[in-house]
Amino acid sequence: MLSLMSNLFGKRLKEWAEGHGLNQKRLAEMVGIDPSQVSKLYNGKHVRSDTMLKLLDGVGAKIVMPGADENMPTKDVCFVDAQTVNAAHANGLAAADYMAVPLAQEAVAAGPGLIPEDSVEGWIMVWKGHESVGLKRNLIAVKIGKGQDSMEPTFHPGDILLIDKSDRDPMASPAKTWLVCEPDGACAIKRVNVQKRDGDHEFIFYSDNKMYPPTSYWLGRDYSGDINRAIGGRVVWAWSDVRNK
Repeated sequence: MLSLMSNLFGKRLKEWAEGHGLNQKRLAEMVGIDPSQVSKLYNGKHVRSDTMLKLLDGVGAKIVMPGADENMPTKDVCFVDAQTVNAAHANGLAAADYMAVPLAQEAVAAGPGLIPEDSVEGWIMVWKGHESVGLKRNLIAVKIGKGQDSMEPTFHPGDILLIDKSDRDPMASPAKTWLVCEPDGACAIKRVNVQKRDGDHEFIFYSDNKMYPPTSYWLGRDYSGDINRAIGGRVVWAWSDVRNK
């Protein structure tokens, strides 16, 4: 049974990595394990439990127990009930329990400083006691637009994502989901793989939808060394719009 599970996991892992443009070496670097351990898994061999857990956490995977809901999200994203309200009605909720987070377009949300008042499209009332919020205060919300399916099946059009703008270091949290911006200013939700090469850092933006190939940019060459131009923040919370699902 263990051999069968190892073979199946190794096969799925290889398919996932190849679908995201990662060879064995890059996958190992991304999750912080030795490439030989990836090779073992690809060949259906056993690895230490701590190595397996590190790999699962690094790629954002999860273990689903028999009878559990396979559609539950991974631990870095919590799908909870959120309420979108017009700014004029934001005062209707108890200020002591909720924090009003501005909802804005991705390009605006990724920018530095406060969101201009005329760019706020609405407010997301977030319960302050939620574990994904904690003491975070530099938060912004974005909504996945129609036809934006590059992160399916993780996120879908209509989903609202909460972004922590204070967290802009994908090297510290590999394989999590981020608000990223290309050099031309176009922004989207992606996963990020960072590689240090030739005195520069290569940022690889990749999607969960295999129909979208990864894109690669250089921190020094394409962003003049300013990580804030490349990374707008990390996704810490999401509300899934299930009305049309």
